[in-house]
Amino acid sequence: MQTGSNSRWNGNRIDTIRQLPLEPMEYCRRWVTPEPGRNYRKVCINAIAQVTGASPKTIKDWGPEFSRCPKYIPRILRQADLINQFKQLVASGSITLPPDFPVE
Repeated sequence: MQTGSNSRWNGNRIDTIRQLPLEPMEYCRRWVTPEPGRNYRKVCINAIAQVTGASPKTIKDWGPEFSRCPKYIPRILRQADLINQFKQLVASGSITLPPDFPVE
């Protein structure tokens, strides 16, 4: 675990980033991989539904660029983005989870 001023800076940076909205299309560009033979928008809608708990039909009604999404959705997507980044770091072995980290 890091200590000192660099650790405080990183913590503040994460807290700052976590407050920034992440628009649905940006979330899709970062985390939704186009699949041959599948409609990218549909895959994106399903990914957003999975992380927000909103129904795919509701998300579809937000418009072609999801510009009519509720104001809280970009904050949820930012949280999901940070979790996805964290999962990548764990998977790559860049960081390890503490032994008391919840299993389920």
